[in-house]
Amino acid sequence: MLRMIVAKVLKARRMLHMIDGKSVRDARLSAGFRTQSALAAKIRCSRVTISRAENGLGGIGILERIAKATGVPPEALLQTSGEPASKPVTRKEQELLSAFRKLDPVLQARAAGFIFGLAAGGGTEEGAQLGAELSSDLAAAEARRQAAKNQPQQQTGDTSA
Repeated sequence: MLRMIVAKVLKARRMLHMIDGKSVRDARLSAGFRTQSALAAKIRCSRVTISRAENGLGGIGILERIAKATGVPPEALLQTSGEPASKPVTRKEQELLSAFRKLDPVLQARAAGFIFGLAAGGGTEEGAQLGAELSSDLAAAEARRQAAKNQPQQQTGDTSA
């Protein structure tokens, strides 16, 4: 589902995206993976695959796996052509990230979809509409994931009561 959503944004704006190697490395280190080998073991790939991603090479599949293992949204690991590879994180961005992390997963998905869509639309009304669509898509996908995750717990809880 996430692959479809990311593909939808990329197709909608016809933007060329590449993996931002510095962001991949930063995400790995922030998640506590001190070595490329440690992350590779976690996502069951080779160290060379992680090295390639940290050098800006790789496909959407590896990007999604790295994002999931590091807890970073996949779009945060993408570089839009023409943008600088990395910029220092501002205090406002740190505050936004802190607030974002306090949200439950469904609201995180909704917020991420809106912001990503808005950015893909260049901050225009079209971008706001795309953001609203993605917000709904991501929130629905996360709600289904949470429901599926809680389903076995509810069944177990029902039988013990």
